[in-house]
Amino acid sequence: MTAPIAPPHEIEIKLKVAGDYEPMSQRLTAAGARYVRDVRETNIFLDTSDGQLRTSRAALRLRHQITPEGQVLPSVVTWKGPKTVAQVSSRPSVDFYAQPPEMAELLFSQLGYVKFMEFQKRRRSYEFRDCLVELDDMPVFGFFLEIEAPTEAAVMAARRELKLEDLPVEETSYFAMVKKYLQQHPELGGQLHFP
Repeated sequence: MTAPIAPPHEIEIKLKVAGDYEPMSQRLTAAGARYVRDVRETNIFLDTSDGQLRTSRAALRLRHQITPEGQVLPSVVTWKGPKTVAQVSSRPSVDFYAQPPEMAELLFSQLGYVKFMEFQKRRRSYEFRDCLVELDDMPVFGFFLEIEAPTEAAVMAARRELKLEDLPVEETSYFAMVKKYLQQHPELGGQLHFP
């Protein structure tokens, strides 16, 4: 019998961006980041009917992605464990791709999981050294930038090299932001979309 495999950790920092995509995009490119692509995401959060995942501070998410040209990309299925509360967050995370997207939803429905929250996001992705840099546009909340890397030291080094130290750290997760907002706006039916 083989020993269980420990899940990899997601190590990232989220920064609040004032303004719009374009000035920050130009800033990232000028600092050496390489543009990858733009997508519009629909993030769907699932749990058991009695909320077992949320009780354990874990999350199960389906992320559907479509390009500006209308190309439907494989969906990303993600499980995340509890995260550390710090400027640079760290949490166990397992990702894999599913296609076609609707089959992932059907599978989890058959396994007894139910959708309890959904939100959209526009994301522009870059690569910088061994880091993934993502510029996000959220309905209601505006613009953010995430740097994800294999280590906390790599995250902080990328922040320095990309000259992003002037941007304030945002420690609240997108999940927590949206959850609070949707609780205050029950008329939205648990969904936050772009107009």
